[in-house]
Amino acid sequence: MLVGLLVLALFAGSLVFAFNATMGVPWHDHTYAKVAFNDVGSLRTGDDVRINSVRVGQVSKIELSGMQPVVTLKLDGDRPVYRDATAAAASVGARSALGQKFIDFSAGTPPAGRLGPEEVVPANQTVPSQELSDVLDVLDPPTREALGKTLREAGGGMAGHSGDLHDAVGTAPGMLKDLGTVSRTAGAQTDLAGMLRSADTLASRFSGREQQLSSLISQSDSTLRAVGVDGGEPLNATLRQGPDALRDAREALELVQEPLQHTESAMTQLRPGAEALAAATPDIRGVLREGVAPLNKVPGVMHQAEPAVADLTGVFADARPLAPKVGRALDLANEPLQQLAPYSPEIGLWFTYARDALKDGDAAGHWLRIDILANTESVSGTVPVPDPITARNPYPAPGQAQQEKRSGIGGGR
Repeated sequence: MLVGLLVLALFAGSLVFAFNATMGVPWHDHTYAKVAFNDVGSLRTGDDVRINSVRVGQVSKIELSGMQPVVTLKLDGDRPVYRDATAAAASVGARSALGQKFIDFSAGTPPAGRLGPEEVVPANQTVPSQELSDVLDVLDPPTREALGKTLREAGGGMAGHSGDLHDAVGTAPGMLKDLGTVSRTAGAQTDLAGMLRSADTLASRFSGREQQLSSLISQSDSTLRAVGVDGGEPLNATLRQGPDALRDAREALELVQEPLQHTESAMTQLRPGAEALAAATPDIRGVLREGVAPLNKVPGVMHQAEPAVADLTGVFADARPLAPKVGRALDLANEPLQQLAPYSPEIGLWFTYARDALKDGDAAGHWLRIDILANTESVSGTVPVPDPITARNPYPAPGQAQQEKRSGIGGGR
């Protein structure tokens, strides 16, 4: 039971100590000072009091005296506070982005004398609280909206990149030195106003294309990662081979130059034809448009011709065995036909005479009568001596037989 009571006592003491921890360590000396403000904003009891950014106490009480809030500061230890302590030094500042506040305090100087227990630092020696909403109220609605959008986009962009942000902050000091050098050089040699106007114009071109830019950056990241694979060795190998490849490409382009010149000449010659074709395009279009009706009749004609084509298929199948023999016969007849070709007029004349001889007949069916005509050749032909009154050549040259038919030594024949 004694142990249990002891545990309960320690537990109760721990609770009391925890609830009063924000008020400082118990039984410790403190110095109190009262400071008046025109506005304390969201300052509350328990907020820090700092001197040169070092926590030295906390806000003990906030009360209204007349129309002004009076804040009681509880400083750790026996810390002297002088009457000039708040010469524009006591101010309410933001401790975090969540709106937590602290009081930045200055104890003053000994010549001004110590501040009495009931004395209050006047409000004209303090700086009131500045809320972020009050600062934003100074801006017009479009500016506030743009600022809010910027903060949202920046917050979304930094999400998941705490490591990158840490690296950027770590390298910031060196970058700031370089930035200072660049800024001084730019200020001395560059039209900053014109550059800012150009930057504003460039930024306005990106308005509404944030999604495309985000996609482009993502693709660029993938591309750079692919380029940097294997420690960039493939890229180094490519760069080493680059000069030779460029030299070969130059030689290839020089070789292509002459064919390209010929191509230019050919295209120049083809241009009139292309222009004529372009000019004839309406006529071609008209022919094609008017040719639709005749082409529509082609299927009907083909349907009617289908039986004949089927019959021809059988005929060609039957004639297929004869084709080699006919080809052989034509090959054998080639030389005799070449010899007879010059006599084609005489051959045609013979058929003409045969037609004339057979064109008349009698009722008895006699169409051809052959008579024997005696001539000197009937006798001289049996004698080995040529007939001096006959100029007939048994082997006349082409065209000679027709000439001898018309005339001879004995006159016309």
